[in-house]
Amino acid sequence: MRVLAPSPQDTTIVVCGTSTTLNTVPVTGYSNPSWNDGSTGTSLTVTSSGDYWWQVTGASVVTNGNFSAATTSAATRGFTSSYTYMTTSSPCPGCCCGALSSEGTYSVNTNPHTLHTQFTAFGDHTTGTGNMLIVNGAATANVTVWTQNITILPNTNYVFSTWVTSVNPANPAILQFSINGSPLGSTINISSTLADGVWQYFTTTWNSGSNSGTLPIALVNQNTAANGNDFAVDDIVFAPVYRQNIHVTLNPIPVLALTSPHTACGIYDLTKTIIGYDTSTYNYFFKDSSGNTITPANAQVLSQSGTYTITEQNKVTGCTSLPQQTTITINPNPQKPGISSS
Repeated sequence: MRVLAPSPQDTTIVVCGTSTTLNTVPVTGYSNPSWNDGSTGTSLTVTSSGDYWWQVTGASVVTNGNFSAATTSAATRGFTSSYTYMTTSSPCPGCCCGALSSEGTYSVNTNPHTLHTQFTAFGDHTTGTGNMLIVNGAATANVTVWTQNITILPNTNYVFSTWVTSVNPANPAILQFSINGSPLGSTINISSTLADGVWQYFTTTWNSGSNSGTLPIALVNQNTAANGNDFAVDDIVFAPVYRQNIHVTLNPIPVLALTSPHTACGIYDLTKTIIGYDTSTYNYFFKDSSGNTITPANAQVLSQSGTYTITEQNKVTGCTSLPQQTTITINPNPQKPGISSS
């Protein structure tokens, strides 16, 4: 069954507070959720306003991207190459150092050192004990190291990734992937400061547009140095990806501050207890001790003692403060003394 890539849409989230938790949603046929900060999992807590994204990937359309399949023929390897394929038992008349002594040769093996005595011994990226693609770079630029036909869907985002490393420290390779003859991402300049066997990650995204069906994806080496220029490649992935962009706005929660409890005679204006009372910025809500709502007008002419609850709401953001309580004691006004004539 062919799984069609869904069309992502941008989402806007507006939250009152200093943080919020973003969550992925299931997408049929896709898995391995990841976030813009490199973390994985189905949720991410953010503490600032800004733009975020999560993505899930479908199955890779690359055959034998981890080079684990049998290597006796190009058909079982799943790819072809303009380089010459060699094994540890391949005839190599006049070779100085092993099967990959000559430029423009490659093999699939678990250890570079078994193919060239000047290659460093280390394990593959996938498991540390599996196969990898091992290459003695050609002295001619743009010779195809690896190529494979892949099937793609139209109007679909894809993620491409691979792991690379030098097998000899001299003159690190300069690699370039392409799809249908067009460069796929920037060149991969294998680091000259990292030790051989330290795998370096490369990834980019690509949109198929109107393209569909079968297209070739290829790897070439643009370094032409005969000395060194030797490298390994592992875990090539080209997979449909669904990405959800999220714009987050975190609005502050108002902090309502009240003065100390008050005693008044006759009536009391409850708004006088609010520090920084500002009706141009905030709406205010009042309740009595029984939870009954008091209108702002009535709150200004209280005639009964009690504990009152006040909250404030920012008129623009809609964010509401935590409720605050204050106790008001209202004493009756003294009666005028009676005057009589005798």
